[in-house]
Amino acid sequence: MLGFLGWALVDGWSSVSAYDWDVQPGLLAAGVATLLVFYLAGGLGWAAIVRLLHGPDPPAAVHMSIWGRSLLGRYVPGSVLMVLGRVVLSADRGVPRRTSLAATVYEQVLSLGVAAAGALMFVAAAGEDAAGTDGRVWLLLLLPVGLAALHPRVFGPVSAWALRKARREPLPRLLGGRALAALVGAYAAIAVLLGLGVWLLVRSAAGPGAGDPLFVGSAFLLSFAVSMVAVIFPSGLGIREGAFALALAQNVPGGVAVALSVGVRLVLTLVELAFIAAVAVAGRRR
Repeated sequence: MLGFLGWALVDGWSSVSAYDWDVQPGLLAAGVATLLVFYLAGGLGWAAIVRLLHGPDPPAAVHMSIWGRSLLGRYVPGSVLMVLGRVVLSADRGVPRRTSLAATVYEQVLSLGVAAAGALMFVAAAGEDAAGTDGRVWLLLLLPVGLAALHPRVFGPVSAWALRKARREPLPRLLGGRALAALVGAYAAIAVLLGLGVWLLVRSAAGPGAGDPLFVGSAFLLSFAVSMVAVIFPSGLGIREGAFALALAQNVPGGVAVALSVGVRLVLTLVELAFIAAVAVAGRRR
C-alpha cells in the first residue's frame, strides 16, 4: 500500500507542483490544537469507562497516561500490544485485567461504530463512486448496529462465557443502558473533533477546493473505519491513506489527494507522539 501511494505521488507530481496551494498557518495551528483536544477527549473517554467498571482509583491522569502510552502498540501489526499494554499497565495500578480488557472492547466498538456511521454519511452524501467502492461499503452499516452488542443483556453473557473459558471470574460491573447512551454521544463528539481537525489541516494547505468540513470530515471517518477493520496493518498504515486519497480525489487531482492524505498522516503522528509524551510525564507525577 505504501509503495502504491509513493508511486501515485511520484506519478502525479506534476499536478502536485502545479496545484494552487493556499497554505494558511493559522488554520494549521487550529487543526493541530483540535487534534490535541481529540486525543485528550479519547483518553478521558477510556478513563471514564474504566472508572464506571472499576471505581474512582487510580486518578484520571494515570488512566490518561496508560491510554496514551498504549497507543504506541498500534504501530505493531494486529494492535495486540496496544491491548496488552493497557491490561498490564492498568493491573500495575490495581485495575483487574479483565476490567481493563472489557473497557478496551467497549472503547473500540464505540469508536468503530460512530466512525462507521460517519462513513455512511459520506457515502449517502457523495455516493458510492466517491468512496471508491462497489456497494460493499454498506456493510459498514453492521458496525453502528453492532453497538447493540454492548447492551448488558448481550455483553454480560458473552463476556462471562469468554472469561469462563479463560478460567477467570465474570466482570463485577457492566455498563447500563443510560451510561452506554451517554458514551455513544461522547464518542460521536470525539469523532466530530477528529473530522474537524483533519478538515482544518486539509483546508490549511489546499484551500476551499478540497471540500467542506462535512465532506472531508466524513471522508476521513470512512478511511478511519476501514483502517480499524484492517487490523493486520499497523495503525491502518497505507489503508487509511489510500481510502482518504480516493475520497479527496473527487475534488482535487489524484496526486494532490495523495499528498494531502500522507501529509495528514504525518501531522497526526506528530500530534499523537506529542500527546503521548505529555500524558506519560503527567502520569509519572501521580
